[in-house]
Amino acid sequence: MYSLKGTIAYAWATIGSLTASARVWAQTSPMPAVPPDAMTPATPVSGGSGASVVAAIVVVVGLLVVIGVAVKLFDLKRKRESEAVQLQAQLSDALLREPALAGLPLTPTAHVPIWSGTPATVELTGQVPSPALKEVSLSLIREEAARVRPDVRIEDRVAVVPSMPRAA
Repeated sequence: MYSLKGTIAYAWATIGSLTASARVWAQTSPMPAVPPDAMTPATPVSGGSGASVVAAIVVVVGLLVVIGVAVKLFDLKRKRESEAVQLQAQLSDALLREPALAGLPLTPTAHVPIWSGTPATVELTGQVPSPALKEVSLSLIREEAARVRPDVRIEDRVAVVPSMPRAA
């Protein structure tokens, strides 16, 4: 897993190597001497090595910012998925603890969005033999979800199938 400290340390090491290589370039053997009459005033003399080092540093810093943002988003996504799994497990356990619903094919599926301001969504799917059991299951899910997390939206996808056999 990438850490922000490790990324920053890598950036400083890269910047250090770029500046060190610029110093090495400055210490190379000089160009052969040109007689003064061979130089014309129309030939510009450029000292662009300083500008290229600055440009390279800006590019490296920009890349580090992009990598840092990507790592943070990936970590936030992983964290939200973990919260969804925990919420889903709590709701499934609550359904199994209820004797009237123990053998029914009911499945809660939790979705927690990446941004913290939006509510989590729990989709309850399955079949029950009576409308009373449907209400029991939905109220149980509402109560348990509110206990675990206060901002939960329940989506009802439970079908009432009167001919459905009772739990085996």
